[in-house]
Amino acid sequence: MNLLTKIGVILFALIVGFSMMSQCGRKSEIQSQARATEVVLKEYAKGLDLDAVTNLAKKSKDAADFERLLNSQAEGLNNIDLNDDNKVDYINVTEYGSGDQRGFSLTTEISPGKVQEIATIEFKKEGDRGTVQTTGNPSLYGPGSYHHSSFGLTDALLMGWLFSNRTSYSSPYGYGNYPPSYGGGWNRQSSDGYASTMRSRNAGSSVSRSSQPVISQPLASPNAEKTAAKARALSNPTLSQRSFGSSSSTASKPTSSGGFGRTSSSGSSRSGGFSGGGK
Repeated sequence: MNLLTKIGVILFALIVGFSMMSQCGRKSEIQSQARATEVVLKEYAKGLDLDAVTNLAKKSKDAADFERLLNSQAEGLNNIDLNDDNKVDYINVTEYGSGDQRGFSLTTEISPGKVQEIATIEFKKEGDRGTVQTTGNPSLYGPGSYHHSSFGLTDALLMGWLFSNRTSYSSPYGYGNYPPSYGGGWNRQSSDGYASTMRSRNAGSSVSRSSQPVISQPLASPNAEKTAAKARALSNPTLSQRSFGSSSSTASKPTSSGGFGRTSSSGSSRSGGFSGGGK
């Protein structure tokens, strides 16, 4: 092998080596961003405790009452803020299913036309018993987030209404169009404060958790594919992390911009609706 050939072989090897290193670096960067996005999404999901949501559904008289309580500041259950304006997001309830299985899809409109499903609640009637199963949307809660409870049909006020002959419920509210009881929303609690409140609230609860569904054939939610928050986070996970760090008290308070939403300005970004409050 002459000198020129040896030089050519060495240069080729160097080019291949640099290319492989670049590809490995890019793969590592993508994996790192994916992990960061997953952490961010799960932090946002901590704004809605699904054990408490399950118990709230059982004590509601109908879907409209459940939606009202879910978005009640006095009730204090809703602390989710996917658009980073430091105000809790309004959660819409949409009913689906038929026969002995009915479900509620919980969604929020992050920005006009951008809907994120947060969780589903499914009810199954079996004789004189009922099962309720709340499932966190995988894009926020990760896979296998099931919260369930079994009870007598007369023990849950909602069951009589749920399995009656009537029109299915669909929330009449949407982006910038909210009931007076919600107004423009209220300031979210710190993550630590909310978690502490939910621990006290759920003490003695009959709700159990599992990584597998207890309803063997769950219904398909009409909003299952609506994952606007995931798409937004994937487009800019580093910016989202400014809102939710892994430690320190500032991690529990979102910044005014970045993450899943847009820059907020005092009140102007939440206009419209029944009470003049939007989001």
